[in-house]
Amino acid sequence: MLMDDKYERHIKQNYECMKADGYQVEISQRLYYRAAKDKTIGKWLEQNLDMLPDCMKNLRDMISVTGGKIVSCVCRMENYNNISTEIGAADKVSKQITRSTIRTTNVREIEAQVKYNSIFWASETESAGFHAKA
Repeated sequence: MLMDDKYERHIKQNYECMKADGYQVEISQRLYYRAAKDKTIGKWLEQNLDMLPDCMKNLRDMISVTGGKIVSCVCRMENYNNISTEIGAADKVSKQITRSTIRTTNVREIEAQVKYNSIFWASETESAGFHAKA
């Protein structure tokens, strides 16, 4: 059995985010291979996987405060320092689904991007502060 197969199995069995119901985590075979061979990359991957459950909870909370709800979320880790998170959020009033892709180098930056782009998750009136709930 190859070392990266064991590493992939270890990741899938030991990280809460790999079994989550509200979002998906996809890790490329290339990243598994590189993480199994390079301690720096392995540490980066495992630290980000550890942070992901809290990050996703915080995203749900941020979006619900603006009157929305996450309907789909896929976090793709393709390579070292390369995370692409696709989020679909529905507005409670119009039920319209808006999609966004956030590209970051680590999980911590996902929340920062959502906070920075909060107007994306709220109607123009709410984002201007007229009906602030937070």
